[in-house]
Amino acid sequence: MATPLHDTLALRLADILLQLNQGESLCRYDLAQQFGVSERTIYRDLSRLADVVERLPDERYQLTKEHQGKLQPRDLESFAKVTGVNRLFPNNGHRFLRSLLAPDEQRNFLVKANHHENVEPHDQAFRQLNEAIRQQRQCRLMYAGKPRTLCPYRLVNNKGIWYLAATEAGQLKAFALVRISVLHITNESFVAQPAVHLQIEEDDDIWFSKTKTTVQLSVAPAIAYYFLRRPVVPGQQVVRTLGSGELIVSSTISHANQILPIIQYWVPHVSAGPSGWWRWPGR
Repeated sequence: MATPLHDTLALRLADILLQLNQGESLCRYDLAQQFGVSERTIYRDLSRLADVVERLPDERYQLTKEHQGKLQPRDLESFAKVTGVNRLFPNNGHRFLRSLLAPDEQRNFLVKANHHENVEPHDQAFRQLNEAIRQQRQCRLMYAGKPRTLCPYRLVNNKGIWYLAATEAGQLKAFALVRISVLHITNESFVAQPAVHLQIEEDDDIWFSKTKTTVQLSVAPAIAYYFLRRPVVPGQQVVRTLGSGELIVSSTISHANQILPIIQYWVPHVSAGPSGWWRWPGR
């Protein structure tokens, strides 16, 4: 029998929300037993839902009054979209997503996602930044020992690590939440630019830059399948397939470090494309 889908964060949160939406109050111990995880994990889950969930004096949790009974099937679809679950399954309608929460259906699926960082040290910063983004308020903080004044746009999870996507002096950058300290949300507002939101959504990584470089790689037939199955390098496009089964793929990057570790991992099966290797400025 396959392992139940208890270790899938997005579906676990969706299940908790559905239970709370039915008017139940829940305790961490019971949820930990239900999902087969620790109470600390459930505590972090409930912290992520802090905007809609409140803790009662008896240490149980319920939906805040303004949200009780208001969650609809479309809310589950929206939740799946935000967390990326909608791209996991061929059928991502709300009926299918709700069916995943049934115990019998859970035995049919297992999702092994990226390992996620322990967000407990910056739970408070996470909530503060979420509110600053909602209200479009500038932030002052220390990052890697340097004071910064930022306009926060999105909280982005990339490969299991949380980042703040924000502009500094008009330039879009990514800041790892774990390295943020002395956070202060100011009363100074800013006007969010649609072009910045679009760039955040369209970039494959957190190396935000308007200056892009396109490189070509030659992929040996022995590993071509892995590059055809899903994109392996940022902005991957298959340029052509040679008669031998060799692939020529292109990658669009903002920084050499986006692709060098990947190439090193696949050496000697990946090499410079027919146009030759590229020389990154400053290398």
